[in-house]
Amino acid sequence: MKNNSIKYLLLLCGILVLGGSCKKYIYQTPITSTYGEKFWTSKTSVEQASNSMYIQLRSSFRASRSFFINGDLVSGFYVPASNQWNYATLKASNNPAYNFSYVPYLPELQDWSRFYRIIAQANIILKNVPAMPAGTFPSEQVRNGYMAEALFMRAFVYFYMIRVWGDPVYVTKVYDDVDYGKIPPVARTAEGAVIDSCLADLKTASGYLSFSNDRSKVTRAGKGAILALMAHMYAWKHDYNNAHLACQEIIDKGGYELEPIESYKNIWKGEASNENIWELSMKATQNSTSETDYDFFATFLKGSLVDGRSNNCWVSPNNGFVDQFYDGSDLRLSRVFTKVNAGNGDPAGYLLTKYGNFQYAAPDTKSDPYLDNNLVLFRLSDIYLLNAEALAFQNDLSGAKANLAKTEDRAGIASYEALSSQYDIVDEVVMERARELTGEGTWFYDLIRTNKTQGWLEYVGYPAGERLDDNNKGYYWPLNMGTLFPQDNLLTQNPWWAKNR
Repeated sequence: MKNNSIKYLLLLCGILVLGGSCKKYIYQTPITSTYGEKFWTSKTSVEQASNSMYIQLRSSFRASRSFFINGDLVSGFYVPASNQWNYATLKASNNPAYNFSYVPYLPELQDWSRFYRIIAQANIILKNVPAMPAGTFPSEQVRNGYMAEALFMRAFVYFYMIRVWGDPVYVTKVYDDVDYGKIPPVARTAEGAVIDSCLADLKTASGYLSFSNDRSKVTRAGKGAILALMAHMYAWKHDYNNAHLACQEIIDKGGYELEPIESYKNIWKGEASNENIWELSMKATQNSTSETDYDFFATFLKGSLVDGRSNNCWVSPNNGFVDQFYDGSDLRLSRVFTKVNAGNGDPAGYLLTKYGNFQYAAPDTKSDPYLDNNLVLFRLSDIYLLNAEALAFQNDLSGAKANLAKTEDRAGIASYEALSSQYDIVDEVVMERARELTGEGTWFYDLIRTNKTQGWLEYVGYPAGERLDDNNKGYYWPLNMGTLFPQDNLLTQNPWWAKNR
């Protein structure tokens, strides 16, 4: 039975990866009814199906380095490597600045198809797991745990797409093979409505789970991850009361602890820090070839940091945000950055070393090199700072400063102490989120979320005025309509890019 289940899982993964080439991307081909009868028979099968969601998410983030481009590069914190000529339009100095419409050889930046494979997998799990006989699982708690994971992953992926492209095409139904050829086009759904639906799902998912202090489970979505996602969704909607409540539940009940500054880099080593709420598994023991070709974490590394295996990478240039945001007393500066001279076309500045756990599989011969880290998606520092933002916007300025103090005190700074206005405290939160979370695929979304009051997008080089107004939302990426429109003729382009392609 185990071998048959693995065979069916491989077939399923193949379908999910390749389905978009012959079917509408929003309805990735599910398992057929016959195949379903064979697959959905054991807890082992459900475990394998659940694991495939994480595998697909890892692959989706790695594609064209999109996770770091979307969350970090287009914030202006880094400049691309000199040999990445096709990234040149994604800089403030480009004319026009941050031109998302021209990104040759980076197709995933304008194509959301890969994320619908994960959504399809979650929908399949949510359809089949409730119908499995009671004796399939050791307890209903176990069954509900798988349901919670699928609800979480579907919500997480929709929210990720919203922050990149805006209104998604919202699909929660599983279409069987008999439906293909009869599926009508589907228009995009307003992001607010999708977030509300996802929040309802997450409330259900949260009720299925309890907090766990088992570090070995940090690579699976647990109650802490569900609440963290809810907090971010509420903050995106500027529902700061509920954002605060979700953050506070994590802080009070989650059992997470800030990593001491002395062991700060444990955060990114993988399953090594009680600060982390959810990590995406990418370590060599779990994903043996993930970083042997240096196309993800090595985005930030070169020279001696990778034993000379790469000579170009992203740099935070001198007089840029590192010099603006960090002062000499900030203990994080020497722990996650190293100074670099100009060389090989890259500017002088700072290299991010969070992901610098460089190893050789055969150290004696220096062969089979790899980078051995996990990708941290939610951690306690993020929650403290999101809570500070939520409290500041509710005019609880002392509460906001108390949360800011958590990360700043650890870093040996106290920039929050002299602040007395809501505007200044929120600005400090945005800067502290950059200091604390840079290179973790989040700061650009912080700039979008707070821009209406703080104006950070203009500060980092986005043109003020029409591009950023509520009618255009030109901080969202365009869609490749040539690829996606033939599959869904109700699909519309994002407003700014419909006029500025």
